[in-house]
Amino acid sequence: MATAVAFDPFEAGYVDSPYAQYARLRAGDPVHWSDLLHGWVLTRYDDVAHVLREPTISVEIDNALPTPAVDTERQRMAERGGKADTLVLRDDPDHARLRRLMQQPFGIRAIADLREMVRVRIDAAIDELVPRGEIDVIGDFAYPLPVAIFCEMLGIPDEDSPRFRDWTSAVARNLDPVISAEERNKCNALMDEMELYLIEQIEEKRRHPADDIMTELVHAEEQGDRLSRDELVAQLVTLYVAGHEPTTALIGTGMRALIENPAQLALLEADPSLFPNAVNEFLRWDGPNQFVRRVATAPIALDGGMIEPGQVIYCCVGAANRDPERFGVDVDEVHIDRADASHHLQFGMGVHSCLGAHLARLQAELALRALVARLHDVALAGPPAWSERMVIRGLQHLPVSFTTS
Repeated sequence: MATAVAFDPFEAGYVDSPYAQYARLRAGDPVHWSDLLHGWVLTRYDDVAHVLREPTISVEIDNALPTPAVDTERQRMAERGGKADTLVLRDDPDHARLRRLMQQPFGIRAIADLREMVRVRIDAAIDELVPRGEIDVIGDFAYPLPVAIFCEMLGIPDEDSPRFRDWTSAVARNLDPVISAEERNKCNALMDEMELYLIEQIEEKRRHPADDIMTELVHAEEQGDRLSRDELVAQLVTLYVAGHEPTTALIGTGMRALIENPAQLALLEADPSLFPNAVNEFLRWDGPNQFVRRVATAPIALDGGMIEPGQVIYCCVGAANRDPERFGVDVDEVHIDRADASHHLQFGMGVHSCLGAHLARLQAELALRALVARLHDVALAGPPAWSERMVIRGLQHLPVSFTTS
């Protein structure tokens, strides 16, 4: 199909902001065949929402027709032991079974019970940073914080939490369909280290149960069914990445948005009850999850193209969340009081909606509340720097200066 636009993550300026490219795709070729990805890129809200909630669409790569990208993913999976055990890459009934065994500790009530622990961690982290007057919001605060919180939830020793930063970064980077073989090998080596460590922790929890979520998952049972060791390791790896990388990105995005939009910061300071909605607006405006991969199992007719069974679909959540047909002509602006901000697609829809959504929202809300309350006259102390990942977008550095009075 000859088109005037194309998906190109190597385009100049894409890393800093892909949204101009998304807008061109949405306007000129919203059901776009990508020769780079060997699959369909969808950029309209309604199309992305339809695919995410359609139960007949698969997440399993085994259902895809062979392409270079599919072959690479299958090879990557084979290198890691074959069929994926993580619930995000399994269809029902396997997905439903894994989710039943995993969901109890991540429900809205269970996460609400963690609020005080999260608040104490955040306050302690900011206490250490306040005397400096200048920090990197990502490296000094937003990156280590979610790892420390999740390690405490799982009962992982504090001294081991720094190791998870490199591990989860490798898992997140390995999600990208376009990276070099050298980088892929490096990511696989780090993932092997992470899995071996988690196996040791799982066995320790079996021998010596504790009052933590890993113990709860090790002993979770549903009608006589339990997670195998490999299944549990796969879920823990997924949870670490889902609970770390997007949360870090969300905190960074929120601070950047408030620095660049002082009127919105003033509105938030005047009415702190807007914090939960502000988090949703930050997720809509520049959320971490940019793409979700699916596989068609039946023909899908969309306005602009016909997707055939076995073809891979890249749902561009980042583009959908800036669709003016859904959110209005001011989609590129931040409005923390946007009435429909919660309709963003960052956490998916349907059976594969994100298990860790409540935890991510809680951490981001409390972190941003604390930063806004305790840091004043916040300004950029240097240019923000972005990661080069395609699937999970986020800042690598956000240097800021501030006062405390």
